[in-house]
Amino acid sequence: MEYEYDGRALAMLDQPTGVGFLAGRAGTGKSTLIDHWRRTTAPANTIMLAPTGVAALNIDGGETIHRFIHAKPGMTPRDARARGSSLSRDPLYRALDHIIVDEAAMARADLIDCLDQFLQGARRSRSPFGGVRVDMVGDPAQLPPVVADDDRPLFSGEPWKGPWFFQSRVLAPIIAGRGPFPMDFAELGRVHRQADPAFAGALDSLRAGHAARDALSLLNGRVDAPYTASTPVLAATNRRVDQINGAMMAGLPGPEVRVDAMWGGEWPRNLDPAPRSLALRPGARVMTLANDPDGLWANGTLGTLEGFDSDDVAVVRLDSGVEVSIGRHRWPMVRNRLVDGRVEPVEVGTYIQLPLRPAWAVTIHKSQGRTLDRMRLELPAWPLPADGQAYVALSRVRTLEGLSLNRPLEAADVHASRDAVAFMARCRAGLPSPETQGSLF
Repeated sequence: MEYEYDGRALAMLDQPTGVGFLAGRAGTGKSTLIDHWRRTTAPANTIMLAPTGVAALNIDGGETIHRFIHAKPGMTPRDARARGSSLSRDPLYRALDHIIVDEAAMARADLIDCLDQFLQGARRSRSPFGGVRVDMVGDPAQLPPVVADDDRPLFSGEPWKGPWFFQSRVLAPIIAGRGPFPMDFAELGRVHRQADPAFAGALDSLRAGHAARDALSLLNGRVDAPYTASTPVLAATNRRVDQINGAMMAGLPGPEVRVDAMWGGEWPRNLDPAPRSLALRPGARVMTLANDPDGLWANGTLGTLEGFDSDDVAVVRLDSGVEVSIGRHRWPMVRNRLVDGRVEPVEVGTYIQLPLRPAWAVTIHKSQGRTLDRMRLELPAWPLPADGQAYVALSRVRTLEGLSLNRPLEAADVHASRDAVAFMARCRAGLPSPETQGSLF
């Protein structure tokens, strides 16, 4: 069936000024719609930003917000405005027409305010984001922004009432109706990942932070459901994932092959999209970490390593049954620059490695954005700690029949951010009046 693009969402993206938020639960096709819009009606000088390096690498021409605003550790919005002002003669910033912030739910409020203040300084404008149209894209029901313990006091009331992007000082008044324009909102509603309405309904219950009895009963019918050694395990911690992958790799009889990465230019150590030293043995379960130009496999495809044609080419039998040869992949690091009057992503660094990682197990956090045909969810002995963690984990798998649980999902495992739930409810209601905003903004 041909994919149908949401007309309301596309119309929102076509707006030339203001601020918008494109929402959608896992599997509704937010990235697919944005890619379509970029190929068709997007303004020429549109750039794609993301709050993390991994998210930026997953976008064609994507750049991190930090890199775009020339951020340094500890940068405050005041610092960002000063940095923008120092670059106000750079024509790049005045040439901008539109900014898409992908995975906006992962962006902290202070980072969004730094982006706003930087653009105000660089464009010499007091309008939000310096007058550039900005659309946020994401799902606040998934994992919240990461906040280190030392930073938690920042989000306890002043200057921010919470870490979410919608609690930034630039967006809060716009959302509350006190800004120079209203916030546009569109939500993709059709889930393409799960076709079973009962399963999709159970996931919706988790998404809202409710452990509805019928939802738990449906999901817990998969406790100890049969699974095989090739079924990917989702676990809550890196330590557990490393234990599983290490034990499974050590149990393979073949010789270990080690492939080292190459990198150059402006490549930060903490951004490696594949292991710098990748150790694999024939028979290893692997996950691909990039998209094949010929479309044979995509980021997140699972398979089994058959062997190596050479040090640089792995032979993998995909779970679809197709055998493919996978060579080294080249990830570019880009910075947006003005080229002949047009804003273009220009490569400033590269990372080259086989786009593979051991995949008997993966963390729930790193599974975000993946789609799995089958999955074993290994819940810890204690309740899942993070808001949205149960929803993110369980929404990875296409069908209920593809799911296996090691223990029953309990009400204590299921919770969502009250601020995020309230924000989404108010968006769907047409955005609230300022009088109702005190608790969040």
